[in-house]
Amino acid sequence: MSIHRGESVREEIEGLAQREGIVGAKISAIGAIEAPELGGYDLEKREYYRKTFDGLWELLALEGNISLLEGKPFMHAHVTISGHDFLTYGGHLFDAKVGVVTEVFIEPLSVPLPRIYCEAIGLARLEPLDLD
Repeated sequence: MSIHRGESVREEIEGLAQREGIVGAKISAIGAIEAPELGGYDLEKREYYRKTFDGLWELLALEGNISLLEGKPFMHAHVTISGHDFLTYGGHLFDAKVGVVTEVFIEPLSVPLPRIYCEAIGLARLEPLDLD
């Protein structure tokens, strides 16, 4: 799928998954994004630290998945971005607007990928269904 300038990466991917009934998938993407909000998880504080990178950035790589969180499609992705100085940054992607175009590849899986809250880490983590 291609996501167009000004559209939310998260909203478009999760929206497509909802419309198409995708309950588990591997995703990857490249393109250009604007004002990406990235972060990392602080286990001791049990919260994410966040930073928005203003301006236009090359999306060198987006790797992640689509799972089910409270019964709805949820995108979990990490990205590597680069500016005009060719320096790179990376982290957990909260969201970004498409800056030029973003090309997304979605590989649906044959089984649902539910996320279930884990008290030990303070997050909902993947808990694939037991297939035995």
